[in-house]
Amino acid sequence: MLPIEKMSKALVGSRVLLIDDSESFQRLTAAMLDKLGVGSVTLASSLAEGMHEMNYHCPDEFGVPAFDLVLMDINLPDGNGIEGCQFISSHAGTYNIPVVVMSGTSYALTINEAFEAGASDYLQKPLAASILENRLGMLMTINFQARGFENSPNQMAELRLAIA
Repeated sequence: MLPIEKMSKALVGSRVLLIDDSESFQRLTAAMLDKLGVGSVTLASSLAEGMHEMNYHCPDEFGVPAFDLVLMDINLPDGNGIEGCQFISSHAGTYNIPVVVMSGTSYALTINEAFEAGASDYLQKPLAASILENRLGMLMTINFQARGFENSPNQMAELRLAIA
């Protein structure tokens, strides 16, 4: 098992899309992510806005997303995070981006639906900074290793610069 310090370093410089309709939750979560060294947090208040940020233009055409991780509320004004998770995890260009669904509810059925839709993790609101750091760091570390990046933060940073 990797030490927590090494896992949290995988968040440094990462690009996060946060989809949640609560402005206060967005501000609080963005501040927590900033303290963890996340490179950028893009905010979206609806499922449609989030999918637009993911560069989905129509069902069969999408651009390359500019995110390493998606945090998505389950209850959104124009749909739900489970549908969004299913959409992201079913496309070739985005299936390997970890999607973490969040909710104030802890219903087992909802949690199971999220994982069946392709969620990488489930976090219950309100979020605790230490849990956010540990769970997201672990997800990013696993994702980097699955892509063949051994020194995840350094190699991913170099890759991001090469793409830009």
